[in-house]
Amino acid sequence: MPNTAASAPHPARVPVASGLKAALSRLLRLPPVNAVLRVALRPFAGALPVEQLMRLPFVGTVRAKLPSGAEMKLASDGRDAIAAAVFWRGLGAWEPETFRVIDRLLPGADTVLDVGANSGLFALYAALENPRCRVLAFEPTPRSAAGLARNIRANALANVTAREAAVCDHDGTAAFFVPPGESLPLGASMLESFRQPGARLEVAAVRLDTAVREAGVARVDLIKVDTEGTEPDVLAGARELLERDEPWIVCEVLHGLTEAGLHAELDRLGYRYFAITARGLVEHPRIVGDPSYRDRNWLFATSRRLDSVPGLRPGA
Repeated sequence: MPNTAASAPHPARVPVASGLKAALSRLLRLPPVNAVLRVALRPFAGALPVEQLMRLPFVGTVRAKLPSGAEMKLASDGRDAIAAAVFWRGLGAWEPETFRVIDRLLPGADTVLDVGANSGLFALYAALENPRCRVLAFEPTPRSAAGLARNIRANALANVTAREAAVCDHDGTAAFFVPPGESLPLGASMLESFRQPGARLEVAAVRLDTAVREAGVARVDLIKVDTEGTEPDVLAGARELLERDEPWIVCEVLHGLTEAGLHAELDRLGYRYFAITARGLVEHPRIVGDPSYRDRNWLFATSRRLDSVPGLRPGA
């Protein structure tokens, strides 16, 4: 049994280590230093896991070709781990199975909602691949919301509207918890215990039913939801539009945390449940999150929506 008194970090060491890490991150974000770092790492990048490459700051604008031939630009100040992943490995570095499914849905989507947009990868993708669609993107974390706004400007997108708010089951304000670190947080949540302790923020909160009504949206076709454990609350605040429009829902499912709440919102509406995997869509009678967290995204769809896209069935 380890000697916990001897192995536990000294109280003074934690802030010192954190300060050194922050100072190193600031150094690596200096444009000249960052450029040298990228050149030095290029010969070895292929051998490194993308999870490690994401931790290396990337400063500049990443340009990525989309399936349609359009170009997406991700402008990063060095804090955007998603931009870093795309720089080193291309669009295939970030949830490629999910984007293959989204490619099938976008042609018929006039209005798309991106809930938990972070710096906007999905919102930008939808707006560029289907220029006639309208995208509403929601991101409550101030730093990430600023990155989202920066990317909308970089791509000159008039069909994306960003709103700095947490989407949930009520309108007003909400407590929001942001894990520590220099990068744009990928684990920020309204659940205080979801990730390691960090900053507690008071942010604007809005129901999707309220947001689409205020935006004058007549019909919602596709919703992407990734809110780190509060996905059922997002759908609870969208009951009117779910009943009215039966939109496609691409949703992160966290094993042992969100399944029951998702069923409570969707079973009564006749939704069917498909895990998004490397093999394609796999239909399940119940939503069961992947305990390995490898396949976290699911597609929820009614039979009416499935009939509108021929061939979109398990294995598609």
